[in-house]
Amino acid sequence: MKRSLFSGEIKGFRRGENLMNVNLINLKSSFFSIHFWRAIFIILNFCFLSGTVDAQEKRDLSAPKLEQKEALVGEVTTYTLGKGDVVKINVRGQPEFEGNFVIGPDGNIQYTFLGDIKAEGLTKQELKEIIIEKLKRFVKIPEVSVAIVSYRSKFVYILGEVRNPGKYPMKGDKVSLRDAIISAGLPTPAAALRRVYVIKPDVTKPVYRRVDLYRMLYKGILKDNLILSPGDVVVVPSTIPSEINRALEGLLSPITRAAVIDDLLDRHR
Repeated sequence: MKRSLFSGEIKGFRRGENLMNVNLINLKSSFFSIHFWRAIFIILNFCFLSGTVDAQEKRDLSAPKLEQKEALVGEVTTYTLGKGDVVKINVRGQPEFEGNFVIGPDGNIQYTFLGDIKAEGLTKQELKEIIIEKLKRFVKIPEVSVAIVSYRSKFVYILGEVRNPGKYPMKGDKVSLRDAIISAGLPTPAAALRRVYVIKPDVTKPVYRRVDLYRMLYKGILKDNLILSPGDVVVVPSTIPSEINRALEGLLSPITRAAVIDDLLDRHR
């Protein structure tokens, strides 16, 4: 008799857990559209405010600041220098001409003995050639190297359900979507991989495109591996409101939570 009572209690508990799971799924489904489009609206407003570096500095006074991350990994394309970048200049055998130099708001570096040198819009090689020519007044055959110490002028924004959302400096003028997502730590279990949005901000009319990140990352289909430019925004939405996802992590096992998330994916694809 005791065994039978215990068994009944277990069955009742399981029925209660199943009812709780169903209620959570229904709740998440009803809130999904509101939360998702509200997030898109906020991000589009953020994009409207994007523009020049000066405009960004003004915007940052009132807008929430995104944490700046390490520079993006991946294939490094040609990089043109911009305001805020830091370059290191070495001259062999001439330590007095060496140092780190910040590209100022006017686009110039203040170089030892040579004054202002325009650096904005140049590549490392182009800046190196200019410095060599100017140094010939002081050094017979100058051997110069130029390296970028800090990337601060070009960014992409990776937001939503990735491990490390934030503002990512670019090491090139362009970067692939796949490399950007990898740099952000890959998607979380709650990510809606089949409906990721890439937004190209424009003051008058932002352009956005929906991509299938699941096929790109897990099937090797690279058709949607877009090339990102400075200022682009990548939005990885959640299959469910984030606060409910956090609640699920505390209440349900990883297997049960994965089943719930998979069900939501099917509902909203």
